[in-house]
Amino acid sequence: MTTAPPTSHARAGVTLDALVSPPIRAGGCREGLPLIVHADDFGETVDITDGIRLCIEAGVVTSTSIMANMPATLYALSLAHALADRASFGVHLNFCEGRPMTASTTLIGRRGEFHAKRALFVRAMTGMLSLRELEAEITAQLARVHDAGVRISHVDGHKHLHQVPVVSAAVANVLPRFGIERVRITRLRDVGATNKPSTLVREIVAWHGSRAFGRARLRSPVRTVDIRTLVDNGLSHRRAKSIVDSAGPVELCCHPGTVAADVGKPGSHQRAAELDYLLSSRFRALLTENNARLVTYWKV
Repeated sequence: MTTAPPTSHARAGVTLDALVSPPIRAGGCREGLPLIVHADDFGETVDITDGIRLCIEAGVVTSTSIMANMPATLYALSLAHALADRASFGVHLNFCEGRPMTASTTLIGRRGEFHAKRALFVRAMTGMLSLRELEAEITAQLARVHDAGVRISHVDGHKHLHQVPVVSAAVANVLPRFGIERVRITRLRDVGATNKPSTLVREIVAWHGSRAFGRARLRSPVRTVDIRTLVDNGLSHRRAKSIVDSAGPVELCCHPGTVAADVGKPGSHQRAAELDYLLSSRFRALLTENNARLVTYWKV
């Protein structure tokens, strides 16, 4: 179902109703095209979680996913219940940061922590990860969120590692046990649009993952767009006009956070800049120009 209109937030000055463009009335009534604005990393830190919370309260983020083994997981779970009428909540499976929730040998290094992203990717591609251990870890992460009383809309992955070989098979095996029917696939649907090797690799991995997820009859948005495409490159609204798709829901993935989030945990995402953009009139105009209708992951 679509999200309910949120309470206003002083910084945003908008409501969900103000962000949704009116229905098209040419040749009969037609609703706007569905767009999921999804924020990763709910629960990674308190400051990251607070940035996402602000966006949900302002009505500009309609979905987020919870990290089950991070310092702010309990804080995120406590907020999820209060925000459940405004956003859908998935699980952000994590295999590359911190410690696993289960006993493992193939997923961890000498210090007992997950392998870093690149190392785990290489291990997945070379058959060095245990399917059994992956299934146990996925089960534990999902169970922590499920047992906290959160209705899980879907699953995605930290650094998109849920799509790589073996991991995607484990995800496809475990999700039906929890009644979860949706998963993110980071496909652009246009290999010609990839402008660097890392993007091409991610597209190939996404297509591989889609086969495993498809066999398990899991559903996904028709494609995923990173909000950094808009923020970092300063794309005009005209160039971004294909952000929504008549074939079905598109996911606009973002990583908002407060200024303190960037200071406390710097990384590849400029979280405060994304937060400002999401709460800006520019983003509102982009949604209107694209006839975007904001929906949750439950609409996939």
